[in-house]
Amino acid sequence: MTAVPGPEAELSLPEARDLAIDASLPADGFPNVTAALAHLHIVQLDSISTLARAHQLTLTARIPHSTTTCIDQALYNRTEPVAFDYPAHALALVPLADWPLWAFRRRASRRRPQYPDQKTRATLFDRITAEGPLPLRRLRENTAAGAGWDWGPVKTAVEFLLWSGDLASSRRTGGQRLFDLAERCIPAEHLNDDLTDDECLTRLLTHAGTALGVATADDLADYIRIPTAIAVRLVPRTGLIPVRVQGWGPAWASKEALTSPPRRSRGPMFLGPFDNLIWHRPRVQRLFDFVQVFEAYKPAARRIHGYYVCPLLADGRLIGRADLARKDETLTILQAGFEPGAGPDTPTHFADACRSLAAATTRTRIELADSAAEPAITRRLRTTLALNGATPHGNR
Repeated sequence: MTAVPGPEAELSLPEARDLAIDASLPADGFPNVTAALAHLHIVQLDSISTLARAHQLTLTARIPHSTTTCIDQALYNRTEPVAFDYPAHALALVPLADWPLWAFRRRASRRRPQYPDQKTRATLFDRITAEGPLPLRRLRENTAAGAGWDWGPVKTAVEFLLWSGDLASSRRTGGQRLFDLAERCIPAEHLNDDLTDDECLTRLLTHAGTALGVATADDLADYIRIPTAIAVRLVPRTGLIPVRVQGWGPAWASKEALTSPPRRSRGPMFLGPFDNLIWHRPRVQRLFDFVQVFEAYKPAARRIHGYYVCPLLADGRLIGRADLARKDETLTILQAGFEPGAGPDTPTHFADACRSLAAATTRTRIELADSAAEPAITRRLRTTLALNGATPHGNR
């Protein structure tokens, strides 16, 4: 077993929080999608679009003056793709250059009982070879498979062939993934499984540490969805620096995070529920004393905060949350809440974050539901939204 070195730095909780925010959301942001992906290495995908797609919210939060439309143009409307879809942290966008690092998961996928048999593989490969990249609905034609969320035999086969690297997806049509032979969409210089499992994992844990800034072994493991015990074994090989964080126990920080003083020039913002900064709920609780929940898949009667809830980040804290949706040209606040002790500036921060999100999702109006919060908070928000130039409207 690799010996765990002693801590080289002591961090207070506020210092750790600043490092984490600055690592995930640098003050100056990133110039483009390629740069943001190269830093985060994983950007989660999700099919819910009530506000915007998950990857669009994550990337617009990090690329100044970007919109959800220009994000997808930068990803998919270009001659050469910049990323592929892969079950990294759930299904996610991964930079093309990282293909070799996921060889450990591709190998493991080929050993799983769900890996398609030779006949099934040959049938799918022959069709894609002949017809080119195809969406799942086309691959399901002439079969008894269901649609949508149904994991019938075709969907199961295609998803496992994506996991194993026999197929890859780097483009979309009408929002649907296009599945192609890996050798036709992954550049030849990246298309290999040469690295050992430990080499893959050590490099991925290093990337996770850079993206997180400061993290426990459990946080690093969650970033790439591996057992914590593996992260504990390998993290001493990564070059991440052992630190002690107030109330945490053993932790690790990137050299960049420790040597670059955090800067807080970013304004208030709503984080998408699949944002990298708030992926791991235990870490969010440790960093922000904030209980992050996602209730979209719960029955409506069991939801506390709403369907598509975005936490509000301002002044280095998570100070509130809102259930948000878009319809036509309007960004609608369906439900809003402030954290205890959020402070008197919270309504102003909330309004500023609404305006930024409306611009990012190309909405021209902001609407506040009459039942969004208790009457006193609703009145304050309605007033503040008006003062900040938004157009507040109640439900009609």
